[in-house]
Amino acid sequence: MPVYKAEGIVIRRGNLGEADRLVTLLCRDQGKVTAAAKGARKPKSRFAGRLELFSHVRVLLAVGRTLDVVSQVEVATAFAALRENLDRLAYAALTVELADRATADREPAPDLFRVLRTALDLMQTGDPQLIALWFAAQLLVHSGYAPTTDRCQVCGRSVRSGAAFSYALGGVLCGTDQHRDPDAVMASAGALRAIGYLLHVQPEALARLVLDPRQRTEVGGLLQGYAEYRLETKLKSPLVIQKLLKTGTPTPASPARGGARERGNGGTRTR
Repeated sequence: MPVYKAEGIVIRRGNLGEADRLVTLLCRDQGKVTAAAKGARKPKSRFAGRLELFSHVRVLLAVGRTLDVVSQVEVATAFAALRENLDRLAYAALTVELADRATADREPAPDLFRVLRTALDLMQTGDPQLIALWFAAQLLVHSGYAPTTDRCQVCGRSVRSGAAFSYALGGVLCGTDQHRDPDAVMASAGALRAIGYLLHVQPEALARLVLDPRQRTEVGGLLQGYAEYRLETKLKSPLVIQKLLKTGTPTPASPARGGARERGNGGTRTR
């Protein structure tokens, strides 16, 4: 049975049969790979603790008829801190779900692997909420769906105030062209500036972005709604985040829906 080496991050896990584990890895070179870990759920399995969600691993995989099979596992980074804190767990789960939904099987995505690895690393000590927003924006960039936030997507006119944001057309619309998408949602100037910043900022400068809770909710809603539209999916993690954290209010990943309504004009500042 042919074997090959891969380096990846565990982005999904499930049960297979009575004792096996099904793991999905976002690999640096091979893209998304789903494989079976035989006997991984047994207490004395040699895979115990090595295929946890979020873990960065190096694996030896055997090519199978329907599923590849995990033969060996070496943990490069366990990211245990992400599983020990509820906030970090919730937002890390959102990042890996986004990565899962944005990638096709066996299509290499080395840039997305790198960004995911960076996001999980930052989440161990940084603001997991803000880092999840950054990852969502970066995922759109590397998937080829980066929205425009400062110029009308139709006429190219500069947009400096709040404006309609069109999921279908891929960005903001000026007042003249807003009618081109009746389903566009209104976005504040602060939210648009924040998204533009998240699309281009290097991770080491991310902490300079300061958003209040309302702005985080709006930015997250716009990014989620746009990602769901472009990826043709419905994310599960935002609802889980809301339940786990028991905030009682929409999380930053809550969808911005309900037509073209002004969602506030809070500013965005950087330190």
